[in-house]
Amino acid sequence: MPGTCHRLRIPSLASSKSAKGTNECEPVTPKKECHRVTMLGAARVGKSSIISQFLYEKYLSRYKQTIEEMHRGEYELPDGSCLTLDILDTSGSYQFPAMRALSINTSNAFILVYAVDDEETWHEVERLREQIVEARGLFVPIVVVGNKCDVLEEERQISQRSAQAKATLEWGCGYAECSAKNNDGILTVFKQLLRQANIEYNLSPAVRRRRKSLPSYGVGSPSFKGVNSAKYYLKRHSCSVQ
Repeated sequence: MPGTCHRLRIPSLASSKSAKGTNECEPVTPKKECHRVTMLGAARVGKSSIISQFLYEKYLSRYKQTIEEMHRGEYELPDGSCLTLDILDTSGSYQFPAMRALSINTSNAFILVYAVDDEETWHEVERLREQIVEARGLFVPIVVVGNKCDVLEEERQISQRSAQAKATLEWGCGYAECSAKNNDGILTVFKQLLRQANIEYNLSPAVRRRRKSLPSYGVGSPSFKGVNSAKYYLKRHSCSVQ
């Protein structure tokens, strides 16, 4: 299946001696990591828009129901190290328990999105977090994200203080708020994710370089007739930071 990633780890960069026993050291192999991230949440909370802003700096003004789509962001930093994020965008409308269970069991980290002006979407995050913990335990990296933070304060149904306290102090997760509409706080979401996963990468220069051009990517709606026959659409973006 496209996008399958290794377990979260930071590989050793120690040099090794040649097999012939000489004192010469072999060149250090650049660090390469691939991680699969699953985005979960209720319908219309902005999951697809967060991904679109992060990877393509493009806001999705029209709502389109998602079944499952895989996106890829590749980052090459000046020291030669490489980071690949395979980001799975999941459905908040269609209920496919087998697909959800598969995504939970095969992902390295999770972003749980709710809308700050919709209390029910917060309760969905609570349910999703319980499902993840039941399947994967307490130590899988999770970031809880409150989207639509651009709404007026009186329109909020979930306060930032209460949500952040619940996510960070009680659950031990990362927490961020963002506005996919205004492209505000999007990078913070993924920085929080890397911090939760103990991955030492500086995304900031990569993102600035990446956003100089938009990638071309196909448009299609995956069909589903069971887990084994599910079609995953990989939307890919690469960048090189000089």
